[in-house]
Amino acid sequence: MYHYLRPLLKPASFALVGASERPGSLGRVVLENVLAAGYTGEFHAVNPAHRKVLGRKSWAKLPAIGKPVELVVIAVPCDAVPQVLEDAARVRAKAAVVLTAAPGGDARESEAWSRQVAAIAARAGIRIVGPGAFGVIRTDLGLNATFSDVPVLPGRLALVAQSGAVCTAMLDFAGPVGIGFSTVLSLGGVLDVDFGELLDALLVDEHTDGILVYVEQVHDARRFLSALRAAARTKPVVLLKAGRSLEAAPAGGPAPDAVFDAAMRRAGTLRVRTYTQLFAAARLLAAGRIPRGERIAVVANGRGPALLAADSARDAGLTLAPLEPATIARLDALLPDEAERSNPVDVRGEATPESYAAAVEAVLGDATVDAVVALHVPRPSDPPTDAARAVAAVTRGSSKPVLGAWLGAIHRREANHALEAGGVANFFTPENAIEALAILAAYRRHQELLLEVPPPAQEPDPPNLAAVERIRASLGDRRTLPATELASLLAAFGLPVPRLERADTLADARAIARRLGYPVHLAVDAPLPLPLPSRGPIADGRMLARAYAALLEEARTVLRGPGWGGHVFVRKSPRLERPRELAIGVAHDPVFGPVITYGTSVRPPLPPSTRFLALPPLNRALALDLVVGPRQRRYEVTGVTTEAEIEPLVRLLLQLSALVCACPWVRELDLDPVLVAPGAAIIGSARVGIDPRRKSRRGYGHMAIHPYPVELVGTVELRDGTRLVVRPIRPEDAEMEKRFVNGLSEETRYFRFFYRLHELTPHMLARFTQVDYDREMALVAIAQDAAAPGGQQIVAVARYIGNPDGESAEYAVVVDDAWQGRGVARSVMLRLIDCARQRGFKRLDGAVLKANHNMLRFVAGLGFTTADDPDDAEQVRTTLRLAS
Repeated sequence: MYHYLRPLLKPASFALVGASERPGSLGRVVLENVLAAGYTGEFHAVNPAHRKVLGRKSWAKLPAIGKPVELVVIAVPCDAVPQVLEDAARVRAKAAVVLTAAPGGDARESEAWSRQVAAIAARAGIRIVGPGAFGVIRTDLGLNATFSDVPVLPGRLALVAQSGAVCTAMLDFAGPVGIGFSTVLSLGGVLDVDFGELLDALLVDEHTDGILVYVEQVHDARRFLSALRAAARTKPVVLLKAGRSLEAAPAGGPAPDAVFDAAMRRAGTLRVRTYTQLFAAARLLAAGRIPRGERIAVVANGRGPALLAADSARDAGLTLAPLEPATIARLDALLPDEAERSNPVDVRGEATPESYAAAVEAVLGDATVDAVVALHVPRPSDPPTDAARAVAAVTRGSSKPVLGAWLGAIHRREANHALEAGGVANFFTPENAIEALAILAAYRRHQELLLEVPPPAQEPDPPNLAAVERIRASLGDRRTLPATELASLLAAFGLPVPRLERADTLADARAIARRLGYPVHLAVDAPLPLPLPSRGPIADGRMLARAYAALLEEARTVLRGPGWGGHVFVRKSPRLERPRELAIGVAHDPVFGPVITYGTSVRPPLPPSTRFLALPPLNRALALDLVVGPRQRRYEVTGVTTEAEIEPLVRLLLQLSALVCACPWVRELDLDPVLVAPGAAIIGSARVGIDPRRKSRRGYGHMAIHPYPVELVGTVELRDGTRLVVRPIRPEDAEMEKRFVNGLSEETRYFRFFYRLHELTPHMLARFTQVDYDREMALVAIAQDAAAPGGQQIVAVARYIGNPDGESAEYAVVVDDAWQGRGVARSVMLRLIDCARQRGFKRLDGAVLKANHNMLRFVAGLGFTTADDPDDAEQVRTTLRLAS
């Protein structure tokens, strides 16, 4: 599939401007690399001072070449870069890699230079990598246009980094352990091309099976996460981030690095902390052996290494599998009488290579074991290379990952090669092997969360957007809301907040308390973002009088003056038996925008770093994961253990997520305490912080992940008067989507999928229902059907998926056989076309089988044109141009 960055990654021709013979110069180093790599395309050296450089013809300027050049690599002084780009436009270049750094010293000069370079490139349609880029490597083309002197092995991994120095260091690390690459590229100063676009290009690159990313700073969080999520569904993505020590956490807010962690979990991307972990993950993921769970077996020929591995496994959250009786019986025949028959398995120092390998084979066949760690210490009876060959013989072809740690064998290449022949990566120490296995387990968890198909769920109650709009319209320049408006805002989204009643005098407070019934709470309010005091629960009138007086005095102290003009409010105290006090909130991250936080109440204080985080929007699965956590261990912090407590928390988080998506002007929100008991989660107190600059609604620009577009939910009326709900598909529609596809006739399924599909696979089901609304859309038409589970059925689906060119989208539409000919397809397609137009696509494309005469007539009626498909004689291409 063609991507518009293909001229950068797979150029048919390229030119090096600044090619030089001067020893040590940038142009000389890059030229030597180009010549040594054996580029298979058409290469041109450009240098106005020489007719030849290193024996190659040299052109004075790019236009002198006299033919188009796809990629231009620029290694000239910075003041010459603008003219080189002007010349590149004349040879119709599509991409440029600027190795030259921006001018140093004066910041204004550097900014002016960057603006000039960006403007020239934009006018010419040239995509720029850099300035200060490392260059580009494509091993399948023999292209090495970089300044690195480190040899690069061919392979099927791509490395995209923000630093040329890191690229060089990683390549130096990868070579000795045999890791090869399809692509190596650094972004440099990120004047134009950024991570998101490169990830999209590598996703469709047929020579790349996995992607390694080194990042220091994210510039476009929406594009970055969208690309990561798309890539991670198809190819493993491993990311290493630097710069954590330079990021200061905002006062009272989550640490930026913790937010980044939450973003990577949401994207299904594996984040690592060191070079070693990065390449360990790359090797393991490339092998495709992902553990089904987190139960491991350890086999060692020494007790010490076995215990070290067991300790490391516990620290990493991995479980030592309880071995099955059949496995114990197999070990009985291998182990001496005095050896323990348990996990970890110690075969003792006198074991031979054959008995050691047999023990590995025994635990590998145990159904309770998800992965095996084999530890080996050199012994006279068990030489390392012989043991490696024996283990490789029993692990070759296994679907379970086997990780090795051959202690003391770091320089024994023959042992390493023997292990790798059996699919066993050698990590040399027990701790490193366990760490690598924990990385694999984390990757599996992230993928499960990314691809999880949530169960059916009721349509959420729509928020009271009219009430929200009234509050938004009255904001002015305020940075907080008075208690009554805040309560109205929360109630508009169904958040469980008790009703407040204003008491201007003690007599008012007593009257309200009698009407509501004791116990009650008192709280003060003022139009300032301050942690104002409250009192409660209050059991009777005497307590009320004392609390009222104390509350007024404390409020005046907080506001520093007797002229405090706030108000006192009375609310009914919830009757909950020994409720837990939790804190839920919304914080603002400067890169990823709103973040939902969850933890215990700040009374007693809980350090912000121990709060649990998630990026909105949330669905039920994500909200449940936030409450329960990996391996269901968050109860150790929050105390929430039962389903009766978890369910109301999940509902509250979903309602809060809806508020975050709809209200870009809500910058911070503290719900503390949230009182949780079986069957209830009630907001005890709330504070809000507003960004008045965002009071005008601008879609979902404040979100790092595009939320469910509620504004597209509507109804259509068919020609016969039948009304259908038309809305974007949700992950919770998976079961309904499965029934829809299963209910299609064989011919309809064939016309939709172009092959005989009997039912959707779990992966297909997740892909069809978990839509990234930033780059695709799927609209479903839903009819009421009392006989269907949940009383509803999907009767049509129309979808588009954006193409890599960024300008077009591929569309498809299918209607249930019983509903065909009633105008359903036209209704949903007209809405889909409008969505694509609003999204900025210039055309919709789609393939239709020539035998599907009804579909061809239908799209012709919508204005689509048709043309024979040059790649398939049985189908035609249909295209609709979208007016801007």
